[in-house]
Amino acid sequence: MFGFGKRGSSSPDPAGPRVSAKICTDKFNGKYPHVGLYDCRERKVWVCKPLSGQAIRTSHAKLITGADNATSTVWKDRFLCFWFYTPGTGEGFIANYPIDWEEAHLFVRVDPNWDYDRQRLIPAELEDQAAENLDRQHKHGERIFSFFRDVKLKYPFSLHFYAQRATDSLFYVKRYEPRP
Repeated sequence: MFGFGKRGSSSPDPAGPRVSAKICTDKFNGKYPHVGLYDCRERKVWVCKPLSGQAIRTSHAKLITGADNATSTVWKDRFLCFWFYTPGTGEGFIANYPIDWEEAHLFVRVDPNWDYDRQRLIPAELEDQAAENLDRQHKHGERIFSFFRDVKLKYPFSLHFYAQRATDSLFYVKRYEPRP
């Protein structure tokens, strides 16, 4: 009567954030640099389609339905964002850290103070909780790494965790080497 009971949970919330199937796929052929999303609720990797060679320049927010422009971040709260650079497609330093761009690289954005799993902010003073949260995000990042490893790319690539503060970032965490 008052709406306090359980709602039917058999179907996902249609108004909630979803990855756009028009722009994204759950498959990758290894041929182009791109951005992508990891859905922390569904534990699924989404890769931006080639988009005429612009997949690496596409905004993460644009990959999610409901985003009304490329800078909207309101829908991204449950998705870890990542960038995958194929060999020779990147340049420069990342957080003042030198990167060998002749190889492929997977960068996963992490945030110790945003809990993607529980959809809540962790105050900076709760350092233990922030550290545990970062560990969970690293595990999600390793699942993204596994997605690319399972594609059996013909070139090596390295996993990096990139955060707003350099002290929360980790470079060259894992490396994939193709089998001859």
